[in-house]
Amino acid sequence: MSRFPDGTYEGVRRIVYGEEEYAGATFVPVCTTCGRFVKADETVRVGEAGLASEPNATCRRCGRVEMLFEGFV
Repeated sequence: MSRFPDGTYEGVRRIVYGEEEYAGATFVPVCTTCGRFVKADETVRVGEAGLASEPNATCRRCGRVEMLFEGFV
């Protein structure tokens, strides 16, 4: 896995929630603290203001974390 200075992750798989045919919430399954891959939750919470800002994955080292959100792709 190579992280570039601009914060992008090239060649890393993505997790997409929602309709993949249309715009789905897309995340990079990496811990924002230690950089390890994380186990994504089955679902994410969506509220009136958009995606809930809460942990949505589990890191083996850091515990519950929030994955990097890339947008609705």
